[in-house]
Amino acid sequence: MTATPRAAALPERWFRTLPDASGLERSRVLARSLIPLAELDRHIAFHEDLLGVPASLRMPIPDFGGLELAAVGDLLLIASERPFTPVQRRTAYSLIVPSLADELARLEGTGTTVLEPVEDILPGARARVRYPDGTLAELVEHRPRPGETPCPPAVPEGRVPSGVRVLARRAVPRAGFTEMVALYEELLATAAGPRGRGAAAVGNVLVVADDAASHDGGAGDEGARAALLAPDAAAADALRQLVAVGGSFGRNATRTVTLIGGTPAEVWNADDLGDPGAVAAPAGSAHRPG
Repeated sequence: MTATPRAAALPERWFRTLPDASGLERSRVLARSLIPLAELDRHIAFHEDLLGVPASLRMPIPDFGGLELAAVGDLLLIASERPFTPVQRRTAYSLIVPSLADELARLEGTGTTVLEPVEDILPGARARVRYPDGTLAELVEHRPRPGETPCPPAVPEGRVPSGVRVLARRAVPRAGFTEMVALYEELLATAAGPRGRGAAAVGNVLVVADDAASHDGGAGDEGARAALLAPDAAAADALRQLVAVGGSFGRNATRTVTLIGGTPAEVWNADDLGDPGAVAAPAGSAHRPG
């Protein structure tokens, strides 16, 4: 009689709500935050309070230099014991894809370049690409480990989602805004939502017309690379309680705030994206074309 192979033990603290990404209808784009490993628990707790949702995964990956990952909403926290490499810092997005092979095949006709070919990793497989606009993205295909089952996180009593979304932010020159929105619709295989004030959400990427920012999509952009989208005034009030706001937060006004660890993020009200009569203004001042 042949013995049944035992499942390999998963690292301590490891859990995933969705170990197998093959059932996703489309790729899931995650904004990225690079932090020291010692700060991970504090960052998870902060973003769980901010978004009102528990972390959906936590994955220690010891083979990658003491790396540990956690996702809260659509934000991926990447924690490391070692200094991050230049390419890790330059990478703007992480995408969880249903099929890595299919995603790379689909991107072949878009001008996307594969920088790091497919390799097997503990969560499944990964590759790194450069989009035609110069932005780097890491593509990850999640597959379950032997014996791993979905592990939904426990939701503390009384916690409800705040309605705030974390989006990856892509700043572009105003003159190229329409073309960049079209490019990201192609890259992410999804249509843009309503656009207004010089911004449009394409999946989980907020494309923002901003002539004041660097536009290389990487390490040269010192501005916000994440955006917080508040659905209404009540959610905006909740944001004021959780982040250090540099000035007042007004309806139809953008405002850069500082999150835990000094991470800049730009705050938007959902009404902004339904207001086609206004255009985006840098540094938090809204204006209409006159």
